[in-house]
Amino acid sequence: MYEREFVGIAPDYSKQESWLARPEKPSYPADIIYLYPSACMDPASPVICPIDDSSMVQGAIGYLAQQASVFDGVGNLFAPYWRQVNGPLLAGMSFEEVDDAEWREPRTDVYASLDYYFQHLNHGRPFILAGSSQGSRLLGMVLGEYMQEHPDYYKGMICAYRLGDSLTRPYLEKYPHVKAAQGEEDLGVCISWNTEGPENDGHPSLVVAPEAIAINPLNWKTDETPASEELCMGCLFPHIPGSELEILEEKVSTVLNVNRGVVVVTNPEMAKYSITQSMGEEGKYMEPLFGPCSYHNCDYSFFYYNIRENAKKRVNKWFQQASDTCKIL
Repeated sequence: MYEREFVGIAPDYSKQESWLARPEKPSYPADIIYLYPSACMDPASPVICPIDDSSMVQGAIGYLAQQASVFDGVGNLFAPYWRQVNGPLLAGMSFEEVDDAEWREPRTDVYASLDYYFQHLNHGRPFILAGSSQGSRLLGMVLGEYMQEHPDYYKGMICAYRLGDSLTRPYLEKYPHVKAAQGEEDLGVCISWNTEGPENDGHPSLVVAPEAIAINPLNWKTDETPASEELCMGCLFPHIPGSELEILEEKVSTVLNVNRGVVVVTNPEMAKYSITQSMGEEGKYMEPLFGPCSYHNCDYSFFYYNIRENAKKRVNKWFQQASDTCKIL
């Protein structure tokens, strides 16, 4: 039984225009379902942006190129449009207000899109779930509540990349069917991290919750084993607004801050790509929300090729296990 009543009427997901990405003829044996982050950036728009809000549509298209492109060559990409909380208005809302808003129309839409996907588009293929920031907030609802109601769907999940939002110990206790990733090839798990500089330790962040846990995307360890630049397959920097990704000469080295539950970028020269330094005057206003050195804008791009390689490994492991099971049977 769902925890709350649904609010509002969802878009008609049988229509192509209700999807940011929906392949006509899927060609891969696995699917990717992607939920974009806060894309509505018009302060004049309502608190809950409709799916045809021009700011949100433009932002979602940009994020598809900046983030979902990580999964090029991995699977068939499905990305629904969904109503979401207006980004610029988040700063004036309490955590409780944001949480309540996300459990309303955004949840209605995302669940409806998944209902349509599994009933009409999936055709039995295994799938990866992926989200970022506000999209990962909704992904937390999907993994916890929706999949608890649909264990038959959940059996087909290769993994979930819930980036830019916290996976917490209380959440895992509430939803014991959700398992946190422990390595680079485990299946049916939730992979999560927030990326910061060491300067953020001790500072509040909108996306770092108490008792958060994370995995290091360079060495795929959950302890404080450092990961050197040699493990980084390449960093990109997202230019917002727009869809451009700049390939950087620098590569990141990382270590987990286990107490805070975040991935820490240890080479100081990367600080210029943090929210506060890369976004000019706007970045200064973001510091109270994310801290002095947050790489929330780079949770995907700093580890772009590492994520792609990891997704391929997990997909291959899935089909390898399926093949072995068939041989045993």
